[in-house]
Amino acid sequence: MNKILIAVSGGADSLALAELLINSRRRFGLELCIAHFEHGLRGQESLDDAAFVRNFSEARGIKFIGGSGDVRKFSAENKISVETAARTLRYEFLSDTRRALNFDAIALAHHADDQAETILMRLLRGATSTGLSAMKFRTFSEDYGLLIRPLLRFRKAALENFCRKKNLSPRLDSTNLETEATRNKIRLELMPALEKFNPALVETLCRLAEVTAEETDFLDAQTEKIFPAVVKDNSIVRADFLKLHPALQRAVIKKFLAQVTGSAKDFGFVHFEGVRKVLLNNLSGVELPKKFRADLNRGRLIITKKFLGKG
Repeated sequence: MNKILIAVSGGADSLALAELLINSRRRFGLELCIAHFEHGLRGQESLDDAAFVRNFSEARGIKFIGGSGDVRKFSAENKISVETAARTLRYEFLSDTRRALNFDAIALAHHADDQAETILMRLLRGATSTGLSAMKFRTFSEDYGLLIRPLLRFRKAALENFCRKKNLSPRLDSTNLETEATRNKIRLELMPALEKFNPALVETLCRLAEVTAEETDFLDAQTEKIFPAVVKDNSIVRADFLKLHPALQRAVIKKFLAQVTGSAKDFGFVHFEGVRKVLLNNLSGVELPKKFRADLNRGRLIITKKFLGKG
């Protein structure tokens, strides 16, 4: 892996990431490109950020590729939050750019504080252990390819200090100070409050994320092994399913739903548990999101989708 696309917003985190990779490119034989996505949310401030990142790249002789999108329009059309819309469009741009360049990976500047915020956010939303594994140093996504996060063990303060030592002048995103977004509220209000009880809160949450990630990897490996014995002819065999540990039962259901529907993104714990109860209690079935339904018939559970006929 030596062709890396670096996602750079202009903030301290991504500037530190870019500078570190640029300084290491000859040592490790890296081919680099910097990508910046302008979200169109902050008017001239956003345009100035894009110009800043372009100048940063050109001053170091690194190829720069910029993109932009109408985040608010995309948010309204898809009935999702502005925060989610911004992330979706940004990642699509990064993925498209990586493919166009035929690069190996996208480098992201997530750090320890980001990880801790993510864990808290998922806890508040009722995530299970799988969800608490949060971000990993390396993640392969069918949608985006290989994502790497070299800074995941570093605190934000350390990255800001690195920028000062290197005489870098990061851009400041004013929206990071607004508490309307859930992540900002967690960072600005909840984290400081919890750190009064545990000053090492970030380190504690990051340790939780690493441990649960390792446990999730182990569970996934076990699921791969037993899956063919439980899922046959595109259905879950109830008699074999009942022999499994509850943790494996849930993992099998999640993998089965992803396999049949194309993705497990639209299903949460309540849906996995609903399907599990059907199998445990020999019920007829249960409704699922996106017009899917799980039905148990003669000891086999299948997933079907309702299609509405025309007029």
